[in-house]
Amino acid sequence: MDINKLKNLNAFISLTSAVKTGETEPAGAITYALADNICTTELKTTCASFMLKAYQPPFGSSAAQKLKEKGALLVGKTNMDEFGVGAWGKSSYFGAVKNPWNEKHTAGSGAAAAVAGGAVTLALATDRWGELRQSAAYCGVMGLKPTYGRISRRGLIDCAPSLEQLGIIARNIADLASALETISGNDPQDPTSYKGDVPSYTDQLQERVRTIKVAVPESWADAPYMTKEVKEAFANGLGRLNKTCFQVETVALPHLRQSLITAVIIGAVEAFSNMANFDGVRFGLRAKGNHLQEMYRLTRTEGFSSEIKQFLTFGALISSGNYYNDYFLKAQKMRTIIKKELDQCLQQYDLILAPTTPFKAPLLGDGDNVNNESLLPDSAASYTAAANLAGLPAMTFPLPSPGTDRLPTAALHFTAKAWDETLLLQTARLLENEQE
Repeated sequence: MDINKLKNLNAFISLTSAVKTGETEPAGAITYALADNICTTELKTTCASFMLKAYQPPFGSSAAQKLKEKGALLVGKTNMDEFGVGAWGKSSYFGAVKNPWNEKHTAGSGAAAAVAGGAVTLALATDRWGELRQSAAYCGVMGLKPTYGRISRRGLIDCAPSLEQLGIIARNIADLASALETISGNDPQDPTSYKGDVPSYTDQLQERVRTIKVAVPESWADAPYMTKEVKEAFANGLGRLNKTCFQVETVALPHLRQSLITAVIIGAVEAFSNMANFDGVRFGLRAKGNHLQEMYRLTRTEGFSSEIKQFLTFGALISSGNYYNDYFLKAQKMRTIIKKELDQCLQQYDLILAPTTPFKAPLLGDGDNVNNESLLPDSAASYTAAANLAGLPAMTFPLPSPGTDRLPTAALHFTAKAWDETLLLQTARLLENEQE
């Protein structure tokens, strides 16, 4: 493990004492990292924000505890956009994360950079409207968001609880399947966690897979800011799918294009409500004020970045007056429509396939901020947000198509029926075998 490389990429916010002192890890040990909004008693949890820069949680994540009990070694807490809002590297208090393939570009998240750079075997991170899968695609690794409830959310400092959940990033499908099997399962302390049995994902990887029926939205090339490079790479990827394993057809999913704005509206309103406890009273930063209201205002002014303040202001606006009926309630109705549309499609097909992002990792500019001002920060979620709205499992698989800048160009994004993570893993195994 190259500590200097980790520092150059700015992938980690904090490292465990064993890593800092250069202690040798046991041969064959599984190492992992946690995004810095996943709590652990071993390290501070900052959410990449000045608001929580010194916060030490009194308890840890259930998922991380399961990995620890299996003998996995925690390396550290990874960098991210503040409170996990986005995968652009613009708002972290600790600076942007550089892409291990080309340090002039963003990695999207420290979790993806740490895995792609070989610092850890796998990483746990959060996914609100596709941030985990987007950053995995930027770095050319695999990223899985399971069905809502498959992994306990206990120990996660979240903003949008109906959308946000834990997922896994890894370089190969065997590690991904093993990690999912380890951390899945019911948690009595999380009422949203699923009470059903956890499949043996590692065993099911070896099972023979029948022909997989795949639906590709007919409007897949119409996403905002879709680049010619990604369009060509995805089209080539479709053409290379083994016809003996995959039956690919285009389908109409007319409401899919509304998933991004729907998720942003719902996420902003939930974040405005959920983050009201960052007021300087209970934990985190406390600014001095002459009276209570002034302390609230100064704490949030100093503690939050401009990007988070804009996001919360948007949530406050949508929550008020006629905007609530005109936007938030309509977004909730659209969420129901999108979920129904996806469920109906998945009754006829096994998987829905689209690009993961419409463009590759954006360029970093002065001050290590994302330089593509023409791109909206949330536009990368054009394909990924629908799975969060519907609570369905989804996975990104990298295509072997680096450009002249060495960056991964495109990735395949699969969405499956609820609780059918097995098919996603088996599909990735087929693709992985074809590339070997």
